Amino acid sequence: MNRRILTTIVLALTTATVAAPAAAQDTHHHPHLHVNPRWEECSFQLHSSLTQDAWRQFTGEAGLVAYFRPLTDARPMGKGKFEVSLLQWQTGIDDHDAAWNDTFVHPDSTHYLFEGSGLKFPGFMARVGVTEKTDVGLYVTKNPNANYGFYGAMVQRALLGSQENDWGLAGRLSFVSLYGPEDLDFTVIGWDLVASRRIPLTRWASVSPYAGVSSYLTRSHETTTAVSLDDEYVGGSQTMVGATVQLSGLRLAVEYNKAKVNSVSMKVGFGR
Repeated sequence: MNRRILTTIVLALTTATVAAPAAAQDTHHHPHLHVNPRWEECSFQLHSSLTQDAWRQFTGEAGLVAYFRPLTDARPMGKGKFEVSLLQWQTGIDDHDAAWNDTFVHPDSTHYLFEGSGLKFPGFMARVGVTEKTDVGLYVTKNPNANYGFYGAMVQRALLGSQENDWGLAGRLSFVSLYGPEDLDFTVIGWDLVASRRIPLTRWASVSPYAGVSSYLTRSHETTTAVSLDDEYVGGSQTMVGATVQLSGLRLAVEYNKAKVNSVSMKVGFGR
């Protein structure tokens, strides 16, 4: 039975990680795009038509798009343990909204912000256990064909349990900041409370379902003469459910976040 459970979980996680949404957006109902051929991919540039209300909406939704999701359970790694992984976050924003249409430019008039059901952000993460109960992590992503990237960091502290325990409760503090664009500064700070339980499957494999809640505060500041907008500070919350699978040194994970705009995240990594 353990082998069957393990096989099912691995197949589900692998499929979720590699499968892209098949349904493309209906291009007949896209808004008029702002074009700037300076970049090969969609890039941040604020348009003069951007309003304060749209700027505030962008601030709140972009905070959820960029939020640092390490896709880990509540148990600490243990001092000296490490993990390196590839992440992808996909958030179901509506690029018809002025909040997104007036904050991005595109290489041509038919190059939409995304195809499918959400805006995707891949990235790289490294995580290490600095004490028996505390882990730290760093995150970075950069679109080489656009003008932006994100970097971030997090610290997670075990509140209950240890690396040897199956049950765990942890608190996590994180931040993510935008870099590259000339038109805006953007930062999101978050705090998570996560609970999990490890379920051993074999001597070398286990699955750890987890659930949690998050609070966040996002700040945006425009730095362009194209608009004159006040800084926005938008707070909010979200809930998460997910699972990690450890197969010896291989780590797989998937997470769903319920919020104003929902997200699905995947991870493939290696650690010891």
